[in-house]
Amino acid sequence: MPARAVVLPATPLLVPGAAGTARPLGDLRAAVADALAAVRTPHGAVPQRWGVLAPGPRTAAGARRATLAAAGVHDRWLPGPPTGVTLPAAHVPASVALLVLADALGQDAAAGAHVVEVADDDPGAVRVGLRELAGVDALVVAGGSPADPAAGPTACTAAVAGVLAGLADRGGWSATTRTVAASGDHLPGAYDVVTWAD
Repeated sequence: MPARAVVLPATPLLVPGAAGTARPLGDLRAAVADALAAVRTPHGAVPQRWGVLAPGPRTAAGARRATLAAAGVHDRWLPGPPTGVTLPAAHVPASVALLVLADALGQDAAAGAHVVEVADDDPGAVRVGLRELAGVDALVVAGGSPADPAAGPTACTAAVAGVLAGLADRGGWSATTRTVAASGDHLPGAYDVVTWAD
């Protein structure tokens, strides 16, 4: 039963370097890396083209570079894009997904990813997301709601959930949730990593 998509909590703390020399959420990082490594195409092959689905202030799609500057993390602390590549910046949730994908599976996986950011206030967002992600081999989804932190770190926004539900319906995917305990000041007690499989 090939895994096709992984929903991760899009916290910058998942990104190596984002917390300086500290390494918070080590168990969660390992769980996300394991889930991403298990993703395959419908034919069991390693994915060649990843999609990233994330919330954004407006609906947009295309190649993006990762940055956490809006979260107060300077780019010098993060793995950089390939030299000479200039792309529009992704917003923080999509950037977290790109950086975690690069950390887990290598820069090539993230560099070729098709990023789709969907806005809850756009009535066409789900339609755009379904169209834009129809051709990818595998998907990493940024969980969490930037506009509603109280919703929790893995609750998808309405637009993201709508796109994911549409893709799951098309592909016959079902979800499996792994809960990972977390400890530390100002952290929730646990995070979920959700894997969608055929």
